[in-house]
Amino acid sequence: MLYLLKKAGILGTHVAWRDALNEGPVPAGLTLEEVSALRARYLAERGFGPPIKMIHDFERRDALIRRAADFDEVVLWFEHDLYDQLQLLQVLTALDELDLEPGRVSVVQTDHYLASMTVDEIFRLLPKRRTATAAIFKSAGRMWERFTSPDPVELANAAGADAIGMPFARGAMQRLCEEYPWKHDGLSRSQRQALYAVAQGPGRAEELFARAQAREEAHFLGQRLFERILADLASGAAALTEGEEPMLVPTALGRRVLAGDADWLEAHVIDRWVGGVHLRPDNLTRWDDDAGRFA
Repeated sequence: MLYLLKKAGILGTHVAWRDALNEGPVPAGLTLEEVSALRARYLAERGFGPPIKMIHDFERRDALIRRAADFDEVVLWFEHDLYDQLQLLQVLTALDELDLEPGRVSVVQTDHYLASMTVDEIFRLLPKRRTATAAIFKSAGRMWERFTSPDPVELANAAGADAIGMPFARGAMQRLCEEYPWKHDGLSRSQRQALYAVAQGPGRAEELFARAQAREEAHFLGQRLFERILADLASGAAALTEGEEPMLVPTALGRRVLAGDADWLEAHVIDRWVGGVHLRPDNLTRWDDDAGRFA
């Protein structure tokens, strides 16, 4: 993405905001730097990179944001999917703390994937950028609070609320609600789509990933995170898949869960974070997709 901006002649200091905030802990009440330290540890533990490098990358990123006042303009480039929209909320919330002059921050949002666009298409987006007004900052901060809240009702509220200047945020929050374990089988939507992909027949990781992504309205998972989901489904006494790639298949329990005859959480001990909510057996909220609300 950054090289496309440079090729399009959009000069300046560029930084990539890389963090899958839809996965793992993002608790409320922390500073940007505290969240980054927590996220770096979590992502390293999940195998997404060496701990020291991840910490360094987060620190460099955060330090640049804190220096936003040194630049004539800060332009944020984000797509419509869940991955990008959560990052947009975080960046806007962090920038709002700096009390920058009005008009200093602007936002480019698109429902096309920037990495697949041509240089000319990228360049034509720049004049369409929208100034981040006080109302946009306030709306982003409120939605970030709801995302990091320990109360899942707050996430549901975010999914039902319009966000000023962020036309894709509401849909992203709705998609995040679907990452809670579903009422009838205990799987998140991403886990279910991964299991369906395996059940469709043999395939290498990239093929399984493509099958699962075909079920998404807006792609937001990277392949490495998808592979971690597959690994989670294959681990423990309540594994839902077995075998080795490319011959991965559902277990007997996996087939029963897919058929709607079993609830994974009756055999599997959940320990997951969705934003600010730590899902455990003693703190379990489920998503009722038929009703479109938490059960």
